[in-house]
Amino acid sequence: MGIIVTRRLSTSSKCIFVFNAFVALGAVEAQADVKLQETYSTYQLRGLSRQAIHNDLHRVAKRDADGIIEGEVADHWDWNFKFAAIGDSCQVTSDEIVLKLKILLPTWVDDARADPATRKAWNRYFQELKAHEDGHKAIALEAAKQVNKLTHGATAPGSCTALERSLNRAAKQIVESSEKAQDQHEASLPLYTLE
Repeated sequence: MGIIVTRRLSTSSKCIFVFNAFVALGAVEAQADVKLQETYSTYQLRGLSRQAIHNDLHRVAKRDADGIIEGEVADHWDWNFKFAAIGDSCQVTSDEIVLKLKILLPTWVDDARADPATRKAWNRYFQELKAHEDGHKAIALEAAKQVNKLTHGATAPGSCTALERSLNRAAKQIVESSEKAQDQHEASLPLYTLE
């Protein structure tokens, strides 16, 4: 199962659901792994005053229908379960949860040339922005742990197809609950600015 979710500071979000769960048979002890892959990217801001940095932010930052995107966390989920039929039941023999995070934050290239008050304002702004994006990251990580806990070594009476459907449905519900938490986090966005 794979899910892509984009979290943007501009309060918009996009969800694309992509299904790709795999079933394989084999009697092996369950192995679990949650893999986190983080990719950071930046965009450069210039200016020697708070207003100049703010103006450059509005000039160079990505945009969507809601306006500029100051920071962004996009999460892409993949999970892969392998099963074994044991008697009249089925067991997860291995599961891998992969959470890929793409994090976008600005950098300020004129730091060394600016006055101390502007540096202080930038540092405060950047730390608040980063803390907000770290909140999105923490919500996604907690959901990944919940999916892993749900699936690792799971056993159920009946067919492996039924267990697979049940696990995918439950994992998708965890991700959907995570998205609600992401939306609440976005709604509680503190007011901070460079102006």
